[in-house]
Amino acid sequence: MESKFEKSLNELATDLIFEPLSMDDTEYIWNTSVDETRFAKGYDNQGNSYETIKNKTPNGADDLLTTIEDYGKFLVSVMNGNGVSEKVFADMTTHQVESTKGKHFGLGFEIYDFKDGQYALSHGGADKGAQAIIFIFPETKNGLIIFTNVDDGYKVYEKLLVHYLGTKGKEVMAIETSE
Repeated sequence: MESKFEKSLNELATDLIFEPLSMDDTEYIWNTSVDETRFAKGYDNQGNSYETIKNKTPNGADDLLTTIEDYGKFLVSVMNGNGVSEKVFADMTTHQVESTKGKHFGLGFEIYDFKDGQYALSHGGADKGAQAIIFIFPETKNGLIIFTNVDDGYKVYEKLLVHYLGTKGKEVMAIETSE
């Protein structure tokens, strides 16, 4: 994309996603617009902080600097199918590849199918001192964003999923813990 449009990934993302969605606190690179006083430091599971890595090279698969508010704006846009063609939205929500745990992958998201016929899209990520996962339900326009700033932040996922998603949270955990 960078070659075709003669723009960097950060410029393309800013022009096509961040600015149209008013994601004012989102970047792929660390620059002067990042307010360090609002940046959550990452910690290991002993409570020791990691040095903040200030990436200067954008990577579409990693190191997005964002806030819960901005990422929420993006996810609402995804749930509503905004900014993408019907074909792309269908590819995001259609089983493309089956995983070993009974869930599927669509374009950019994991797909969880529930017993009641509904589905959720999920995406997660982790780095030193950070764990994150989201679940969105395009049919009901609900979702859950979990950002943590500790290596073992995933340990809160089950409690939060079950508390906020109820039966569907239990189904997610059953899928994730199946052999």
